[in-house]
Amino acid sequence: MPQDDQWVPLLLPSEIRRMDRESLIREIREIKAQYKEKMAILAHHYQKDEIVELADKRGDSLELARYSARLKKAKYIIFCGVAFMVEAAAILCREDQKVYFPAPDAGCPLADMAEEGDVKRAWGELSRILDVGKIIPITYVNSPTELKAFCGERGGIVCTSSNADKIMEWAFQKGEKILFMPDENLGRNTCNALGMQREEVIVWNPQLDGGGCDKDAVRKAKAILWKGFCHVHLNFTAQQVKMARENYPGCRIIVHPECQEDVVNLSDAAGSTSRIIQYVEESPPESAIVIGTESNLVKRLAKEHPDKTIVELSHSECPDMARVTLRNLHFVMKYLGDFNVVEVEEPIASHARLALERMLEVK
Repeated sequence: MPQDDQWVPLLLPSEIRRMDRESLIREIREIKAQYKEKMAILAHHYQKDEIVELADKRGDSLELARYSARLKKAKYIIFCGVAFMVEAAAILCREDQKVYFPAPDAGCPLADMAEEGDVKRAWGELSRILDVGKIIPITYVNSPTELKAFCGERGGIVCTSSNADKIMEWAFQKGEKILFMPDENLGRNTCNALGMQREEVIVWNPQLDGGGCDKDAVRKAKAILWKGFCHVHLNFTAQQVKMARENYPGCRIIVHPECQEDVVNLSDAAGSTSRIIQYVEESPPESAIVIGTESNLVKRLAKEHPDKTIVELSHSECPDMARVTLRNLHFVMKYLGDFNVVEVEEPIASHARLALERMLEVK
């Protein structure tokens, strides 16, 4: 089996496993043409080129959430991403629509760092120190559906890296404090961008009693950040930023806000995948741009903008995004209706929908 098919389950039909790349692409396009507007293929920017090129819509988490919620004619939504994204689309879609996931085993280690039991335990510990009715829980979209439901049920909300600042501002209009989960780095960088003071921001470690936080510090804090991280963006370091400036004199460096605080502070800009794309598009010809985010996106930008020098800050791929392949995409489309349908049970779906819809309403 080819190297790029390392995640393909051996249980796929033999005729699909034997097909070459060109045949897979041709048949995927043929199936899509048969369904016309009744089928929509969505792909996150971190997918490989061969998947993105087949998609009707590519985007970051916020773009795809909004797009899936607005689809009117599509009855079948094929979502090429990871589990938390696909479940969000399934929650936002209409009853007459179905969402399909080519790679049900594609999870997210960051999302796994905020399990429902740990969050409820932390909420209980906070309730013994504070009036939790004045805390607005915010969960990054890279989180379990159960955590989105937890937030929705308690007046909270979902955010993405595109709108974290606006969501925090919204939350501070609703309450006195926020509990931000599960990405500490996105939380920290967003708090910094909003001008919050160091003593106003603390980190809650779910592995420690009381989150490892002093009670007085909890009382004084405006933002309580969950201790979690994205391993893809944790790979980038301050030393790499310094070396990039030496190797590409005059370059501009933009990184994702899931990167560590010192990396963001040393860079010229930080932003979501969509912001990074916009940054590249708006840069003049002959620009040298170093990008700190998932490598598939950086390589694609380099190909799409040959008039600019675009390089990775360091090579870092998301192995879970790579679980979507031409073979399992073909399989889902060929056997549409039978396999890999994504459904979220009630009341989790309703509570999570509240948190997602609140996010979509924030401008």
